Amino acid sequence: MKQAFEKISKNRRLKMKKLFIVFMIIGMVTLLTITSFAEDKYVIGVTMKTLQDEYSRKLGDAIKERAEQYDNIELLLVDAQADLYKQLTQVEDFIVRGVDVIVLNPQDAGGGSLAVKRANEAGIPLIEVNTVTNNTNYVSYVGSSDTAAGKIQGEYIYKRLNGKGNVVLLYGNMGQSPQILREKGLIETLLSKPDIKLVSAQTANWQRAQAMSITEDWLLKYDDIDAICAQNDDMAMGALRAVEALGRKDIVIAGVDAIDDALKAIDEGRLDATVLQDAIAQGYKTVDVALEVAKGNEVEEEYIIPFKLITKDNVKEYIK
Repeated sequence: MKQAFEKISKNRRLKMKKLFIVFMIIGMVTLLTITSFAEDKYVIGVTMKTLQDEYSRKLGDAIKERAEQYDNIELLLVDAQADLYKQLTQVEDFIVRGVDVIVLNPQDAGGGSLAVKRANEAGIPLIEVNTVTNNTNYVSYVGSSDTAAGKIQGEYIYKRLNGKGNVVLLYGNMGQSPQILREKGLIETLLSKPDIKLVSAQTANWQRAQAMSITEDWLLKYDDIDAICAQNDDMAMGALRAVEALGRKDIVIAGVDAIDDALKAIDEGRLDATVLQDAIAQGYKTVDVALEVAKGNEVEEEYIIPFKLITKDNVKEYIK
């Protein structure tokens, strides 16, 4: 009887050991499976040159929206408020924090080059979005060809004026790549033409109110303005307000960015044209590229989102 009991006890112990081993194996496999699917959290630091104009806000929102769609991204997005020194300080802060990738929307093509240099020295990959620096030692650029935007705008105005007329130009922030390259495109297609006269050109710093004030002065000073070229839509809308206040309907006005206000004004027949710069596509692609860079994967040197001319003929395709 005693032997039989000991045999039963021994069998139970063996079974318990086997069950324990089985559970241990299941637990280890489960843990390994969970670990294999869990991805590292990547910290991406983004410094925007400004969030004051509508296009920049739209771009910043698109970056945030795309980052939220990933579980493995921690986004740090800050506003440089059109201040080069502030932006450089923000880049230094990202370096101290040890972010995985820096995304730079440069305030200035020349001064912003220092940010690229510092990131390289710190061993942190940097990509640029929408605007570029003179220092091209960044990993990748996501944006559009601003020279192309200037060309599209210039060709449209030249055609509307039948190759002859007086033009004024509203610049964005001087020294920023869109200001420089959009002007280059305008020179190649419009401003270098013999029968086109550039009456005046001033910077309104991408701002609607400044553009309105400058245009008011122009309209009082010059009575023969045929077209207003604005390097973004906020300035185009400011110019439009000044023109409408004087009851003028004979001036061609064109902007860049295709912001909602501009699209509405084109649909109403008040604004003549804008050149679409796709903020959502740029923002989404920027986050996608930054994540690939953070993972150590190779990316292309640039991702170009094409510009498109929008007029009364096709504006309804772009109104939400």
